[in-house]
This record gives sequence, C-alpha cells and structure tokens, in this order.
Amino acid sequence: MSSNSPGSKAAAPAAVSPAPQFRILDWLPWEKLLIWGLFILAVYALRHFFFIIFVTFIVSYIMRSGVRRISQFVLGGRENVWLERVLTVAGFVLLLFGFYAGGSYVGPELYRQGQALVQRATTLEPEKEFNNFITRTFGVIFFQWKYRSRTDEKYRASFEDFERKQGPSRVAYAEFGELSSSLAKAFEAEEAQKIEGKLTDKEFQAWFIREKSPILLEQDREKLVKRWEQKYQEAAEHLGLPSLEELKANSSYETSFREPRVKEMIFKDLVKSSKEYTEYRKEWQSSMVSNALAILKSSPNHEQRFREFYERLRKGDIAEVAVPEGKPPYSFEKYLELKEAYERGEQAFQAVLEGTAPADETQRLALAQANFEQSETRRLVREWIESPAYLKMREVAIEYGESGLKSIASWVQQTIGFVIFLPLQFALALLLSFFITWDIPRIRRALLGLRKSRVSDFYAEIAPGLYDFGRLIGRAFQAQGVIALFNTLLTFVAIRFLGIQNEVFLCAIVFVCSFIPVLGVVLSSVPISIIAIVQPGGSIFLALEAIGAILVIHFIETSVLNPKILGEMLHLHPVLVLAVLAIGEHFFGVWGLLLAVPVTVFIIRCVILDEEIPGLIEQDPLAKVESSFAEAAIVTAPPSDLSIERPSAPRHSAHPAPESAETSVGSK
Repeated sequence: MSSNSPGSKAAAPAAVSPAPQFRILDWLPWEKLLIWGLFILAVYALRHFFFIIFVTFIVSYIMRSGVRRISQFVLGGRENVWLERVLTVAGFVLLLFGFYAGGSYVGPELYRQGQALVQRATTLEPEKEFNNFITRTFGVIFFQWKYRSRTDEKYRASFEDFERKQGPSRVAYAEFGELSSSLAKAFEAEEAQKIEGKLTDKEFQAWFIREKSPILLEQDREKLVKRWEQKYQEAAEHLGLPSLEELKANSSYETSFREPRVKEMIFKDLVKSSKEYTEYRKEWQSSMVSNALAILKSSPNHEQRFREFYERLRKGDIAEVAVPEGKPPYSFEKYLELKEAYERGEQAFQAVLEGTAPADETQRLALAQANFEQSETRRLVREWIESPAYLKMREVAIEYGESGLKSIASWVQQTIGFVIFLPLQFALALLLSFFITWDIPRIRRALLGLRKSRVSDFYAEIAPGLYDFGRLIGRAFQAQGVIALFNTLLTFVAIRFLGIQNEVFLCAIVFVCSFIPVLGVVLSSVPISIIAIVQPGGSIFLALEAIGAILVIHFIETSVLNPKILGEMLHLHPVLVLAVLAIGEHFFGVWGLLLAVPVTVFIIRCVILDEEIPGLIEQDPLAKVESSFAEAAIVTAPPSDLSIERPSAPRHSAHPAPESAETSVGSK
C-alpha cells in the first residue's frame, strides 16, 4: 500500500535528539570538596601548633617503627602489648638521655655563639665592614695578581721599601685606633645585654605611666576622661562602689583619683597594641641602657669590668667575631699603656711598643710580612675604590646593609628567643608522643570505631589518603634525619679543620637546611662563607675552601647517602623542586620549605598519577590493621566489614593491591 493512500496512517515525525548540554556543576564531587575543605580549614586553624604537631608525629612514627621491629624480632612476628610498652619506656628513656647529653654541650655553646653574632651585628659599622669585606675579597685578588708569592722579586723589593719607610710600629699605630674602638663597642654591647636582661615589665609600666601617659592624656583628654568615667559607672553599679557624683564632690578627685587611673587605662590600651607597645618598650630600653652605661663609665668599677671582659676575650671565652680585629695581641696592662700613649701621638706610641716586639727574628719577619701584606692590600683597594662604579656599589651596599644588619640581628635574637622556649614545646611533644606510642592499640580501636559513626563518610574519605601521606612524611623525614646528621657531622669536621669560627651555630643551620632539598645546600653555605670572610684572619680563599668542602659533602650526600637511605621516595626534577620550594616558602614560610617536596610527591604520584611511591610499596597497612583486630576479636564486626574501601591499584602498576584483608594476612 502506498504511503499516500487515504487509509494509511500519517508517518510519525522523526524524534529530535536534545541539544548537548555541558553541566559542569553536575560532575563536580561536592561531597569530597566539602570534606577536604573542612579538613584544610582545621589544618589552617592549627597552624600555630605546627611545631608541636610535627614533632609529635615524627617522634611517634620513629619510636613506633623501632618498637614494632624489635618486638617482631623477639617474638617472631607476633604482637605483645606489654612487651611493646616496655620497649616504649626504654626507647624514650634513651631518647631523653641522648637529648640531655647532646644539649648539655650544644645548648650553651649555641647560645654563646648566637649572642656573639648578635653583638657583632649590633656594634659594627656598615661602611667600615663593607670596606673590610672588599679588602678581604677583591683586595686579596689584587694582591695575588701583583705579587705571585713571597719569593717574587717584586714582592721582595716592595717589602724592603715598606720596612724602610713604615715598619711594624707605624702599622700597629694605624690599627690601634680601630682595635680600641671595637673593644669599647663590644664591651658596651655586652653590658647593654646584661642591663636589658635585668629590666622588668613593672619598671616599664611605671616609666610609661610617669613619662608618656601624661603626654597622651593631654592630646585627647576629653575623650579619655569620658571613656574612663563611663567604665567606672558601669563597674560601680555591679560592685557597689561609690557613685561618680560622690567622688566628684571631693576636691582632690581629679588629681589623686581620676588622673592616675586614666593613665593606667592608657597603659592597658597600649598593651593591646603590639606595635606601639614594642616601639615604646624599645625607647624605654634604649633610655635605661644609655643611663646605666653612662653611670658605669663614671663609676670606679668600670676599669675592673672592662679588664674582666678583656681577659675573657684573650682567653677565648668570648667569640672573636665580637671584635673584628680578633684577640688583642697585648696584655691588659700593656694595652692601657699603649692607649695612653696613642692619645699623645705616634712617637710616644712607638716608644711604648718597642718593648712588645718579638725577640726571635723568624717571628719578627713573619709579623712584618703580615703587616706589609695587609697594608699593601688596603693600598691596592684604595686605588680601585676611586672609580665611580665602586662608589655607586658602596652606596647601595651601605644603604641595604644597614637595614639588612638590623634584620639579621633581629632574626637571630628571635631565633634565640624561640630556642629558649623551644624546650617547653619539645617537652610537650615528647609527652604526647609517649602516650601515643604507649597506648597505640586503644587509639587504633578508637579510630576504627569512627568507621561506623556519624562521621563515617568523612573517615572513609580522609583516612586512606591521610594515612598514606603520614607514612610518606614519616619515612621521608626519618631517612632525611639520618642524612642531615651525617651532613652536620661532616660539615663540623670540615669547618673545624679549616678554622672557621662559630662551628656549632653554623652546624645547627646545616642540620635544619639539610631537610630542604636542593636549596638547603645553598642556604647553609652562605653563612659559612660569610663567617669565613669576616672573621679575624679570614679571607676569600678560606671561603672558597669552605665552599669546596661543602660541595664534596653534597656529592657524598647525593651519590652515597640519598640512594642508600632515601632511595627514590622524594625524587623530583630540580626545576620542579625549586618551584614548589618558592611557592611553599611564600605561603607557609619555613614549614613550606620543609613540607613542599613531600606534599608535591604525594599529590603527583598518589592523587594525579594514582601510582605507588618508590620506597613505600608494601601491603596495605590499614587493611592489615583492621584484619588483625578482627582476628583478635577486638572489634566485634565481621572481618569483611572492617576493610576500608581504598582505590584499587592501577592496571599499569607492577604491585597490585591485595584483594582483601583476609587474603593478605593469610598469604603472609
């Protein structure tokens, strides 16, 4: 029948397919985003406790790993709670003894060297230090270009001319003024620190109320008085105090009652403003220190105190970096004679100095050559500094040097203050670590109980990834700690052999920087090189020797220690490492430098690529823990319900995940 016939039904119109719609919001995992967002907010809220949390986790991880290995070795793979607890107590006792033994030496020496660096940074003059730095770097290079060695004919001729025209006494006279000035500044800086240590908050409060509160009160008297009277009326109603009208009836109300209390209110307002409080406190400290130093200079005890400081510097009890010229070559009595003669002129100074000349000809010649080389190096530098390029460079260096030195001194002081309060935080972290390691079975049971609680979705989403990340952080820092210890010991031996001062302080920086990949070796080598140049007797060649030693140690680390201890666990391309370190430091400071690389490795391998991390390929630990609790009847739920749903291993992985908790335990 034809389709056009009258009896045929009309053909149904063809179905029109709907236009494709891209609904981006439909496929977003809102639940996952919400859960991880809440977790990140919780981490951000605890950012001020990162140190305690981090140390607690690392110590617990290392201690628990050691306890488990020893327990399994003794019992042949079985678990015994009380044996693990005995091992936990023994491990923490040994740990505390080790910290005490190490801290009894490192702590005081670290504090002493840090204080010496602060003293040096607060007393030096940027222009003078810049000239000394140029002399010890470019000046030494200029001298080597002109005089190849001491046997060179040009050297001999210049040295003979130097002895004939100037001689050691004239050089000593030229340098004595700088030595005397440096000693005076170092002594005043040490006394100033002692004075600041005796100042109290009550004294500052009394000074502020006496000196500053009247000025601030006069600037805004009406507003301040009105605010105080309003507060007093509110307090009088609740505490039953006399009314404000009754107080005003007294003729001495304003002077004896209201004024002192308004000034106290101004001080309380100051305490709430940390910036203004710091500024006023610095002004008060500076005033108190200046007055105390002025009184000390006019007191009969000044010479005795300076003598004690001088003798301690001669014995080496004070780091030489506190005085750029190093240990004074004269006894204290001879120093006083030379100082008195120095004020009378060069001839009087030379007359007193004749008695200090070395009797041995070899010593005299060595001293004369050292004076000649120092004098000639400075002369060559003076010829070069007349160029416009140097003048511009010096201007910029001094401008940034003044602010930089203050920042360095402030940073070192803050670091020392942090180190002072560090034992309290560290003790709290050790206490938490002990209780966690001691009662780990109950903590496991409590955490596994969250799986059937009201936050089961949160637990199922967070627990697997958080456990893998914690395992990565624990193993990475455990291995990196061993590498850092080796780096620190090798660096200590190297800089001690080279004669670089402040070795304990510098090695502490090396130990911390060893946890920062790639960039750590650069950060730790900078202060070592600077100390090698600016210390008494230092030079650019000593700094180059130090850099060479650091490169050798870094080669040992990258070619021997890292492959054997760390493996491929944190392997990233150096360019990517530097990028994530820069980003981490910008947003999270020091913690960003320490955790940027492990976090990046976890995100790339576990989150993006969904593959195992080299060095962490093992049986699923969460499934093993849950199945062990099921077999021991600690958890009443069936074993099949105890396994945490985890993403299966990718098909391309060479290490597939175990099929279930039961099969994995049975195969073992």
